[in-house]
Amino acid sequence: MAVTDVSMLRKNRKKKKALSFLKKLIVILVIGGAVAAVVFTKDLWYPKLDGILTKIPAKENSAELAEGEFPISIEGGASYNLLPLDSSIAIVDDSHFFVYNDDGKIIYSAQHTFSRPMMTAFNKKALLYDLGGKSFGLYSKYKNVYSKSTDEPILLARLGNNDIAAVVTKSEKYPSALMVYDASGKNIFNYRSVSRIIDITFNSDSSGCYITTIGTRGGFIVSNILYYRFDKVDHDGKGNPVPVWQTDDLQTLALSVRLYGENNIIMFGDTMCAYYDENGNFTDSYEYKRQLLDYSSDGSVAAMIFKNEERRSSDLVMIDCLNGTISEKNLGYEVLNVQVSGNTVYMQSRDGIESCTAEGEPLSSVKLDTDYNDFCRVGSYIYLLGYDEINRIDYN
Repeated sequence: MAVTDVSMLRKNRKKKKALSFLKKLIVILVIGGAVAAVVFTKDLWYPKLDGILTKIPAKENSAELAEGEFPISIEGGASYNLLPLDSSIAIVDDSHFFVYNDDGKIIYSAQHTFSRPMMTAFNKKALLYDLGGKSFGLYSKYKNVYSKSTDEPILLARLGNNDIAAVVTKSEKYPSALMVYDASGKNIFNYRSVSRIIDITFNSDSSGCYITTIGTRGGFIVSNILYYRFDKVDHDGKGNPVPVWQTDDLQTLALSVRLYGENNIIMFGDTMCAYYDENGNFTDSYEYKRQLLDYSSDGSVAAMIFKNEERRSSDLVMIDCLNGTISEKNLGYEVLNVQVSGNTVYMQSRDGIESCTAEGEPLSSVKLDTDYNDFCRVGSYIYLLGYDEINRIDYN
């Protein structure tokens, strides 16, 4: 059995402790010296590093889907409609009207009996109507404001500022009839059109509206815009309201009319788009070179997607209607849908969503693993519309 020298063990332990303390002291002195050098030479290196840091690109948008109540399941498959409503989203499907907050929680729901439910929205209200039926109603995010019915089948409906609603129906004597209602549901204006009404667009304060019609002249389809004010209505000898102004015939099939600037308007047609000033004077137009697939506008920016068969891709055309500048580019891929929000253009392809400036400069993109039919940008979120479910991603 070995005999241990206790005094030697104590000496070795003291020696190890001294060496350990010396190593720690050296490390502390080295780090302290480095920190001091960094601090005292800051004026030399920080400006250069600051320049580098400002050039680091912003964080990529994430394709990570929202959790919690998402995805939102839709009954009845693809026959639903989603629109922004007062910082929330409104959805109408085959049997219900829903309002969800941005976490996917239901704020309000109501059952409807519409055969072909449609929805239009503006700011804090949504107007639901039965396409081909005779019922419609105005809703907030918390309640049904009013419900009404018409004598003839409804063709389309629109909602404007101050909760002004327009409902267009068929007529026994005329191709189209327009009825305008105030926020309480009172009928304040009526118009019977000898041409088919394609769209109704309210002016900025909803004191009047632009009625877009189509007809034929010399064997060609032509479109016109008639402007009426609700507070200053003159009538002809037959009692019909007289427009404040009316545009000349435009040889295209009108699809939609939107405001830009204060009360200037742009008409999207099937072969061209045209711009008019607030007095209905034609200012400019853009004739399409290819087949129009989708279009959108917000403010003065209009974006259109065209099918490029030769390159098996899509062409993007962006127009600033106020200054007349036009930007055209081939994207190199096929675009399904486009949406303009402010001065940013968002495009959905089968792979994901990309955004660019009104001049066509790329901003950001996000890849998606699942195919979606459409999308809707609301605030900093993008809602992805699938066949029977809705998801949400962040997109700043």
